[in-house]
Amino acid sequence: MRKSAINLACLFIALVIFSLIGCAGGTRGKLKRVQQPTENGLHQDWKEYTVYYRRNLAFIYKIKNDRKIILNNSWVKVSSEDMMAKSKILDSTWVKEILGQNDELYGYLVHRYRDMAYVGILDENTVELSYTYVRTSGGR
Repeated sequence: MRKSAINLACLFIALVIFSLIGCAGGTRGKLKRVQQPTENGLHQDWKEYTVYYRRNLAFIYKIKNDRKIILNNSWVKVSSEDMMAKSKILDSTWVKEILGQNDELYGYLVHRYRDMAYVGILDENTVELSYTYVRTSGGR
């Protein structure tokens, strides 16, 4: 019983902190869930994009243009057909448009449905994507 109370308190504190960060942060971009293109369609047309992969969790398909998506070091640029073929997400996924200022399309994020992602607008040509892996308790 004590362990669940501690877990609940930690969750409450985390939610408060995320709420404060969200309110205090700069301009937010949007991640809009879409039906088209599909994950398979993006995977087949990967050469049309600059693609980044986060091991077993997510892909970013960036439109090839002058706009920038700032990512942390957990992302790896996909540089070959073999690398793309071996890269997989090990769970159900969502496809979301990455939208910046004035709803400008930067590309697509394909990620595990349970993980969280946020987009911040840094300037008219740059967004920053934050991605958080959410662990499951495994039935404990």
